[in-house]
Formats: sequence, structure tokens, C-alpha cells
Amino acid sequence: MTALLTLPRLGETMESGRIVTWVKQAGEMFRRGETIVEIESDKTVVELPALADGTLIEVLAPAGAEVVVGAPLCRYETIGAAPADDGAPDGVSAVVAETTPAAIAPAPSPRLTTETGRRRATPLARRLAAREGIDLAALAGSGRRGRIEARDVRAAITGSAPDALAVRRWPARGALRRTAVLVHGFGGDAQTWAVLATHLARQGFAVAAPDLPGHGATTLTADTLEALAEPLAPLLAADAPVELVGHSLGGAVAALLSRRHPEQVARLTLLAPVGIGDAIDADFVFGLAAVRSAGGLAHVLRRLSPQPPALSSEQLTAMAERLAAGQLASLAEATAGGGRQQIDILPMLAALPMPVRVVWGTADAIIPWTQVQNLPPRIAIHLIAGAGHMPQWDAPQPIAALFDG
Repeated sequence: MTALLTLPRLGETMESGRIVTWVKQAGEMFRRGETIVEIESDKTVVELPALADGTLIEVLAPAGAEVVVGAPLCRYETIGAAPADDGAPDGVSAVVAETTPAAIAPAPSPRLTTETGRRRATPLARRLAAREGIDLAALAGSGRRGRIEARDVRAAITGSAPDALAVRRWPARGALRRTAVLVHGFGGDAQTWAVLATHLARQGFAVAAPDLPGHGATTLTADTLEALAEPLAPLLAADAPVELVGHSLGGAVAALLSRRHPEQVARLTLLAPVGIGDAIDADFVFGLAAVRSAGGLAHVLRRLSPQPPALSSEQLTAMAERLAAGQLASLAEATAGGGRQQIDILPMLAALPMPVRVVWGTADAIIPWTQVQNLPPRIAIHLIAGAGHMPQWDAPQPIAALFDG
């Protein structure tokens, strides 16, 4: 049965989205769970996986196109009967001669796919396994609740152990300018960089964003700044010095990496970094470490941005499950014990040889932007009016423009 996939509304305020890339091309078959297309929406990049087997017939919105909600993205043909109820949100219904369920719907998370009666695996893991002829049923998943990750499939291909450090990558588009390594903050993961990373990739940067120890899909744990930084050092071992970017606690990690490997860092960019003043919303830090439910997480996340991204209940639940593992309690104490910041990176910044700049939102409710007055005079300061503690969410384009210089 032939149908149209239309752009779903991926958030309450979303009116349009940009096609990042078509993972499947016209004429290619797809299996249930495989990613069809990646969509950039407001503050995140979402993978849309298939909920049934089928074939992509025609791409109607090419990569780079801006598409309004409800507009057609592609024509596809399902193989066999479509599921009776796919649970798709408003805007995902297929447009056909007869009313039929959609064969494709947005993923709950770029890292989480659950299917009844099948091994739990990410879309990328399924693509790699299908391409290399790997049987998912024979693999042990290293992700949350035994989910199979791409690193598990790669380990099966090479016969090696899966990497302890999970890294998400965005290849450069066009001529490679430089590698950018992006280090997320407390309680986050690589996905918090999705939109900024996409902009940088368009500008010619190869982007690598690790999940810090104790975060995301990384299996390592850490409760000190040094333990957070140590596993990231190999990411700086490129043919040329990298652009190193750190956010919040990740800013302190990036500063420490720059001090230890100055010859491998071309420039250091810090977004609302920890470590240049003592004031911090410690209730946020400890509240995030103590999250046990999707509802509790939603309340905490509202402090991060004047307009936080709209996350589905599935995304919130997956994030809450990860945080509920309790790996961040010691790190929270090392960061904001006693209600004040416990990390000081000012001596490091004063001694660094490479260019350093700090970007801060003037509506930051977690760490006051006025702490920039403590910075050494040589450091460039960029203030973004109205942005919160996540300027990479609130103003990705202005931040990406800084890297054009």
C-alpha cells in the first residue's frame, strides 16, 4: 500500500522542521525500527524510524529543505499489513486513498527504540547489523536495560570489546576545516549538542560529542573532574589541533583537558562554565541527581531555558531511568557541595596558551552570567540576551557563527 509520510509536530511550538539527512534513499527497502530520515526541530535533531517494513518510493523534501508541519516528506510502500495502532502523535498519519495508520513515526529518543517481541536496539545498531549480516539475537546489549547499541554491533564485527566511552559523531559536509569536540554538562549527554553540531557540520567541522562518564551510554563512572576528563583525551589525538567546546560542568572538563594537552587544542570555547565563581543553583544540581520519575525530571529541566525543548513522555521516561541509576550523586557533591561551586578553573584559564572565549546567556537561572567579571582580561566574552543556561539550545546559530572566524 502506497502512502505519504508527512512532517509530524515534534513539539508544542513547532511550526516547521529542516531535513537534515535521508538515511534511506528512493528504491531502498527498510525494516521496522530502521531510521528513515533525520529532522531538525527547534532545539533537537530527531530520527524518524519505520514502524513497519516497506520501501521508500520517492523523496519529496530533499536534505536541507525547510518543511512546514503536515507537509509531505516522502512516498513509501508498506510490505504486509500495517500495524493496527502505532501510537503515533498528531501529524504523523499517512495520507492515502483510504485512511491507514502511518508506517513511520518519530522516535521516542535518538538512543531508545522499543519493539514488542524483538531485541531492543537503537536504529543505528539495526542499520549496522543489517548491513554487516549480524544477528541481533546473538548480541548482548550494553545499553540501558540491555538495549543493543551501535558499539555492540561494531564489537561483534571487529571481535573486540565495546568501547566504554560512547561518542556520537557528525561528519563534516564538504571540505573538512577542523574537528570539533563538544563536552556536555552535568546530567546531559551528547544529544544536547544535536542542533549546534548539525550547524557546525554544515560549516565543515567534523564533530565528536562524547557521553561523559556516568552519563548517557558511557559505561564508565566518575565522581571527580579528573576522572571525567581522562577518558576524553584520545578524542584530541587528531592530525591537527581541535576546537574544544565545553558546557557548564563540561566547560571545567574542557579547561582541564586544554591544560593537560595544550598542543592538541586550537581554541577553547566555554558555554556557561562551572568554575569561575561560587554561586550556583545547587538545588538544580542535586535535584537532577535525585530524579526518579519523568514528572520530576520535567520540573527540573524547566530551569535550563526560557523555552525548553518539548520532550515526549517516552524521552522523559528514558532520561529519568538513566538518572535514577544514581550515578551522579557523588559528582553533584563534588560540583556543588554545601550549596556553592567546588571547582575553580580560573588558574587554568589564566595559564592556557590557546585562544579562549566564554559564551553566556543573560537569562541563565543556574549560574549567574555576571561571573564573567572574574575572567582574565585576555578571554573574549560573548553574552546572548535572553538565553538560559543552555545557549546551545536557545541560540545555536549565533554560537555556530562564532566558529566561522
